[in-house]
Amino acid sequence: MDAPEEELDIKLQKISGDLISDFDRSLRPFLRKQDGAGGTLVRSRVRSRETDRLISSLLDPFQEVPQLLDPHLPKWLPVLADAFLEYQQTRRRSRVLSTRSELLMPLPTAICKILYTLCKIRGEKVIVRFLSNETRYLELLLSALEEFERRSGPGPGSGSGPGTTTAPWTWEERYVVLLWLSHLMLAPFDLATISSVEVEDDELPLIPGFRWPVKLPGITARVLPLAIKDMQQLGVLDALVQWALVALRPKGDTAEKTPYHYIGILSFLAGILVSSSNTSDMDRHLITIFYAVHGASTEENIPGSMLASALARKTMIKVVRAITVLVLRSPVQDMAATELVETTIGFLLENLADNDTPVRLAASKALSIIALKLDADMASQVVEAVLESLNKNVLWVKNPRDPAAAPTKDLGAVNPLEWHGLILTLSHLLYRRSPPAENLSDIIHTLLMGLSFERRSTSGGSIGTNVRDAACFGIWALARRYSTKELLAVPTASSLVAASHKPQASILQIIATELIVAASLDPSGNIRRGSSAALQELIGRHPDTVEEGIWLVQAADYHAVALRSRALQEVALGATKLSGQYGQAILDALLGWRGIGDADVGSRRAAALSFGTITAQLASSSPDPMQRLARSVTLVLDHLKILQARQVEERHGLLLCFASVLDSLPAVSVAEASVVSTTTQGLDEFVQKSLGALLEILSDCESRAYRRPELIAEAASRLVVSSFPLLQAASSGVDGEPPNYLQASLLPGPVLMSQSSAEISKLADALGPRPKVVDRVADLARSNLRIWLARTEDEVIVAASEAGLVLLMFCNKAEREQVIRGWADNVRQRPSGRTSTAGYFSALAKSYLVISTLVLRDEDEALICNAFLDRWAADGDTETRVTILQSLIQSDMLKQNTELFLRLISDGLDDYTTNARGDVGSHVRLQAIRATKWLWETLGQRGLDDRLLVIDGLFLRILRLAAEKLDRVRVEAQAALALALNPVQASKLRQLTFSSKTYLCFLLDLLSQDWLDPAISGKAKADTGRWMEELMAGFVSSADTGNEELVIAARAALCDFCEQSQANADAVCIALVRNLKTRQGQDRVLVPTLEVLAFLFQVGIVAQCSDVVDYKGMCLLVQKAGYKTGNVRKIEACIKVYGAIAALGQQPKTQDARKRLGALMYHPWPRVRSLVVDQLWGLMADDEGRDEHAAAAARLMGVDWGRAEKGAVKSLVEGLELA
Repeated sequence: MDAPEEELDIKLQKISGDLISDFDRSLRPFLRKQDGAGGTLVRSRVRSRETDRLISSLLDPFQEVPQLLDPHLPKWLPVLADAFLEYQQTRRRSRVLSTRSELLMPLPTAICKILYTLCKIRGEKVIVRFLSNETRYLELLLSALEEFERRSGPGPGSGSGPGTTTAPWTWEERYVVLLWLSHLMLAPFDLATISSVEVEDDELPLIPGFRWPVKLPGITARVLPLAIKDMQQLGVLDALVQWALVALRPKGDTAEKTPYHYIGILSFLAGILVSSSNTSDMDRHLITIFYAVHGASTEENIPGSMLASALARKTMIKVVRAITVLVLRSPVQDMAATELVETTIGFLLENLADNDTPVRLAASKALSIIALKLDADMASQVVEAVLESLNKNVLWVKNPRDPAAAPTKDLGAVNPLEWHGLILTLSHLLYRRSPPAENLSDIIHTLLMGLSFERRSTSGGSIGTNVRDAACFGIWALARRYSTKELLAVPTASSLVAASHKPQASILQIIATELIVAASLDPSGNIRRGSSAALQELIGRHPDTVEEGIWLVQAADYHAVALRSRALQEVALGATKLSGQYGQAILDALLGWRGIGDADVGSRRAAALSFGTITAQLASSSPDPMQRLARSVTLVLDHLKILQARQVEERHGLLLCFASVLDSLPAVSVAEASVVSTTTQGLDEFVQKSLGALLEILSDCESRAYRRPELIAEAASRLVVSSFPLLQAASSGVDGEPPNYLQASLLPGPVLMSQSSAEISKLADALGPRPKVVDRVADLARSNLRIWLARTEDEVIVAASEAGLVLLMFCNKAEREQVIRGWADNVRQRPSGRTSTAGYFSALAKSYLVISTLVLRDEDEALICNAFLDRWAADGDTETRVTILQSLIQSDMLKQNTELFLRLISDGLDDYTTNARGDVGSHVRLQAIRATKWLWETLGQRGLDDRLLVIDGLFLRILRLAAEKLDRVRVEAQAALALALNPVQASKLRQLTFSSKTYLCFLLDLLSQDWLDPAISGKAKADTGRWMEELMAGFVSSADTGNEELVIAARAALCDFCEQSQANADAVCIALVRNLKTRQGQDRVLVPTLEVLAFLFQVGIVAQCSDVVDYKGMCLLVQKAGYKTGNVRKIEACIKVYGAIAALGQQPKTQDARKRLGALMYHPWPRVRSLVVDQLWGLMADDEGRDEHAAAAARLMGVDWGRAEKGAVKSLVEGLELA
């Protein structure tokens, strides 16, 4: 549920210091190098990999919280800018690509990529302020841009001749240089004084639709779009405007332009209009530009590429907005100006429903800016137009639960995109305080509706989040711009949202309540945080107007609402404790789309849990707790009655809510007894009503098939578990007397699952005779469980097995035995077809808690245990074995019958089943490790004999798994192994990273150190040879087939261990050779063992162990391992070992290895022969001093031995004396 929004910004804040320090340390060495004279100079090229690391790993994470970089930008940006300028001044040479161009990049490219990333994170307006504004760099940058444009283009001087490959500028370089030039052009100097090069008229570039003025300074001709003041004086402004208008309406015979062409033209017009906001420079062009741009957005003969771009449409709005604002400066408006303003407002209102968010944002902001310039009467008409648009397609519907109630608004037919634009417009208007205080009632009502707005796309995704986000902004602006007196004067009677609040509540209290609901329940983290910020602004700006305002802000803190699970449970409960009105509002919202209607199943479970805890809190503070509890149950049941059969998700959530309310019954009944100590009428009515509802629900589950049966099965099973206190209360009578609720010690259903077998038996014996309604519930539960226990979903299995335990509690002994025997038969027999018995394993394991209440024959006492053992022996399916081990962990059966199940767990630790899916046996090993850990957690409570029994069969297997290659197995085995160590070393082991060299060294040193629990140390170390063999069986897989880092760490740890002493080296070599002998046929051990032996030969460790290693015997074992095998990797490993032995020199004990290499030269597979030749080349290189071998070695070259004739191979073998 919290995965998509896992408090990434909080995590980033924790690691931001490390990221910033790393970037700070890396920046200068990245840019500069030593010059040999004690100074530094800029590099010409840098590593592409290092550039990517600086950008992707160190800077990109800050896009979520860019403000964290602000203190460091003044230090980083000048360094980057200076390095770029120094390169341009000193490294004036062509950027010719080398053969390693993919590994290196020019320094300016890397700098501009970093600068662009910072612009992307922090915004170009912030970054450009730190770039140098000295005018002496203007021509330098411009010349660099022109030069590389010329080099990258066609024609002479482009650098594209034969034999050369010039790297053109990347778009990041063009972007940064143009941005920098725009900053430099703000210098208040005449451009004629800056230019050092004059441009002749015949050198001016030809631009379609543009006529060059005469006598232009050279620098002006090079940077026209940036020289606004000079353009006006020289006549370039008029020429550019005319060119832009012509370019917006190309002729029919003109080739189609890309959207970026039109975006550039529109951006140019917008920039000129904004820059002339305080002048009259553009007044003569306003009408012409307006109708040209407006026509481009409405006429049909306009190029499609322009309107297809959201950025182009957004820029059009900026142009229209700038023109309208310039027109409205005049105190007297003529007819043309009025028509232009009205056309603009209509145009912007239409764009509020645009499909692209940037366009809607621009339109809403433009409307608010223009409304601020209008007179009060016309501005109010804009607000009314927006509110009228919000009422379009809004339907009025009656409440199906209360037809007499007033109808409510149904927003199912509205356009969510248009609503976003309209709500955002209202928010911008409020931010600029355009609407008068007298018109706030309808606006606030609309904002509150927007705060709970939700629509889903056809694929199920949310498309209402942006509407709620805009509403949060609007409420924040409302609280900020209007006084407390103005807001308190807003009437609440006309607001439909206020109908669910107290009649005497002010509008500020209503807004605060709705904000706390959104902050607690909204699925989007941005909305929860936005609501929290708006609530803080509301209470801070308007003190003493909201109940428990200060404490409410603290409960809904910005960080507290980050995780949805925490917001649903902790924040919602904290608000409920402050005031009941907050809790009631949250309860009502939980029964809507933000709770039981959520598409995410985990969110519905959390919402249901919150519903129960809030109900319990409200009941605890109520004068009649049971009545408050009954009201919540009635609310849930009323919603259930009006659900349609297709609304499975809502039904799932409502059933879980019902179960959560029942879980709070024991605590509320205690509170009820303390308030009303002489009567139980309220509890009696609640029990009878809830049991009746439970019967209806179970009957419905039995008789009706739903679209997603697993959801109904899970929720109904949870309801059966939570109904335990109901059934317990109904069965509390004695000898036919009515139930005595005051004496019944009710227990919540979930708590029942954590009770021991003795406590369960005591509870079962304490139950009185069962009423008929309890019998009926038990019958329906038994009937439904036959279906629920046959499902394969984990959530259903857990819930249904717990429901099975509740069923057994309310069966008589004969029925209880019958049910358990039926479950045991289902477990014992392997099903046919696709039928699953996974649920029966868990249910039977939990039923072990009540087995002591049965009177069984001696041969039936191990009924449940034997069922599991028989199925394990008869069924080798991986999923079945995983289910068996999971079920054993959930029950006391394993601890009470440890000796019986030791063999089963040992088999699970040795399960290496492999199929098309890969190492599926790892799932069995994983569960077996967890079962072992579960047993070892109670070692301190066992006698010495039991301890030794548990350790003897499992310890060495856990040690092997703690060193094997699979991360998920190794980390679980590490935790289990720590339980067998003394407390100090156990703590040390848990702190080690499971793939580190230190961790692997710890495993190797464990035999020689006194780190085990003293009670088991002697037994575990009784056979040191077997210890090392088991450890090496797992260790070699990490040292050969693990991930790269693990292989490096494992081999380094093994070398260090062997170098510590000769005894260590001897023990490792002996263990590896013994594994070659005892694990023949187990390629998962043999191949890594051969590879590790070859590695140890190469580093010289095996050669030091010649006294304990028989090379001739090793060759025989290697030959046996590779005999008639089709595993090429095994043959390759064998060849490596043969080559390593043969490399020891011409000795009788190494002759067998040379003969085996000669024999493998006749292997039918070319790849094998090629591998042998590689080994022989290494051998001959070692024997360079022998002339005959040098001559023979020369024959290895120039021949493809994979295709060589048999005679040539025979001649080579004889010549190298390998026969």
